[in-house]
Amino acid sequence: MSRGRGAATRGEGAASRRERPPPSPRPPWDFGYAPVPTAACDDDGGPLDVVVAARRAVAPEDVAAALSARWPRVEVAPILSRAPIFWLRVRSPDGGRRAEVAAALSAAALPVRYVASAQRTSAAAAPRFDAAPADAARPDAGWAARGASDEDEPETPGRWFLRAEEGGIGVDRRRCGTGAGMRLAVIDDDAQAADALGLDREVLVMVEQPPRSQAHGALMVAWAVGGRRPGGFRGVAPDASPRLYLIPKPGACVLALPVAIVQAVSDGADVVVCAAYIEGSTTPMLDDALEFAARLGRRGRGCPVVFPTGRETSSPPDSLHASFSLGFGEPASDPRAFCVGPGARGEGWFLWRDRRGRSRPFANRGPAVRWLAPGDDLTCPLPPAPGAEPAAERLCHAESSGASAIAAGALLLVLSQNPALRVPELDALVRRTLCPVPPEAPASAEPVADRWDLLPEARDRDGHNAKHGYGRVDAGRACVAAGDPIALALVLLGEDAAARAFRDARAELPLARGLYSRRLARWAVRALLADPILCHGACALARHARLTAGDPRRQRAHGVGAVLRHLAVLVRGLAASRAAPARSPGVRQEIAALLDRIEQSAIDAGAVEAVEARFGELAAAVFAGAAERGAPESAARARTAAPPAE
Repeated sequence: MSRGRGAATRGEGAASRRERPPPSPRPPWDFGYAPVPTAACDDDGGPLDVVVAARRAVAPEDVAAALSARWPRVEVAPILSRAPIFWLRVRSPDGGRRAEVAAALSAAALPVRYVASAQRTSAAAAPRFDAAPADAARPDAGWAARGASDEDEPETPGRWFLRAEEGGIGVDRRRCGTGAGMRLAVIDDDAQAADALGLDREVLVMVEQPPRSQAHGALMVAWAVGGRRPGGFRGVAPDASPRLYLIPKPGACVLALPVAIVQAVSDGADVVVCAAYIEGSTTPMLDDALEFAARLGRRGRGCPVVFPTGRETSSPPDSLHASFSLGFGEPASDPRAFCVGPGARGEGWFLWRDRRGRSRPFANRGPAVRWLAPGDDLTCPLPPAPGAEPAAERLCHAESSGASAIAAGALLLVLSQNPALRVPELDALVRRTLCPVPPEAPASAEPVADRWDLLPEARDRDGHNAKHGYGRVDAGRACVAAGDPIALALVLLGEDAAARAFRDARAELPLARGLYSRRLARWAVRALLADPILCHGACALARHARLTAGDPRRQRAHGVGAVLRHLAVLVRGLAASRAAPARSPGVRQEIAALLDRIEQSAIDAGAVEAVEARFGELAAAVFAGAAERGAPESAARARTAAPPAE
């Protein structure tokens, strides 16, 4: 469902045009990195139509008064006034340039930050905006939470995207939940069949009527969270509450996307996804909007904004090959955005078969691609048109648009397990729990239409590949790791089954109850993500538990008190780490009480033996439970072993 700019113009077999061969041998990271140009001049001196960004609220009449001497027919209208963003639109049939507007406003002592074109794109970065109150993005009290859904989770071929073993995101409802209490904002330019979604609200952004010609936006909502009709489709996070922000068609307005992002974040969205065609829409206002989301969203924790990679099948100048390149100046390349490409069922990048049976890509490549999520044939989540014959299951290409919606649903699940995660922590958690993707095309892709389109065929040392990013989102791993520090350490070791067993043991086994509160567990996950020394210590403890589980001889060989000492050092590190996030009073009190208990135990030989015996029993229980399904998991880990981190 990604929106490219039309059919390829590659002209296969044309002898009159030849691609200049790259240097030989080709570096393993290289590919035909040649986007089709989209940027245009943003200041041509024509009729005035600009956005004035002020440092504080400014009355439109004051702006008009400052400009009226130069532009007597000027019109000024407010666009957005949500601290620290204050935008006004200035228009006049008389010509003018942005610098002239800025000079006139400065001469009138008005607090102008910048002046940008309201019609044309620009790669200019906006000046820093001033600090805003912590509640600048306070959740809208009218955004109602969805009630718990009780439908069964159907097992159908088209719902492979939820299953880890088929290249999906590994949703495990028992441990991932359903996203209850989370808020999703979908920004799109069309939403036919939106009435089937159970939306909290439709919000019109610079359009007068909701566009209803295509179902693109409705599909994004449905794949991410599903609808609410009885027996309807259940999305990745079916109990999250969705809003749909509808913007004009591409090319009609560069203002609508940044306005929609700021409005959605201000309304309290936990995740924002925009899968509409946004290529060529970079502006200083978009820079402001993404900064607003990153700094002020979710009450200062940051709101993730998800974009698809898109698909550019046109040929760049002097090339016979399709571009399939994500331009570095495009919105999806912004480092604050989560850029998602489509993955295939099974493994690898999503390829499709043309009429001759040859494989071709369905997405752009580039340095900013972050993750893959399923984009192959998925269950069509919308009901059939009125009068159409009902089908057991209809399939449709999700492409990079649908992949971004599925990734957004996965982020909702992770945040529901640990709502305190900040955006950098969320990014680190998802990245460290990804499923690596083989960089080379699978044998099933043969024959390939153009091997140029499948480059590069190697990963960088940090695991990144221009097609796949760092790997495929694994919601199951991320959700298990998000709420417990020991489960996080076990997932980082590759012991997914043990991590699940430990999470279950904390809830079910008397042996594991009362180790620490959920509040401390969630904070400790954030601390481990921030502090490499703490994370190493937790992983070392998990490795020791794995090596000694069920083996009293090995446990005794390391001496009485070794485990308790390690625990004391770890808890002391949690109390003192400068890299860890701020500790709430409750977290500080619990860490202090836990450290007191450990130190008191250390001076009593009987207590030392009791603590270490309990540790050994818990390790045995966890790894015994993991061993029941460990063989298949170990084999899967071997097939998808991640490259060493730099």
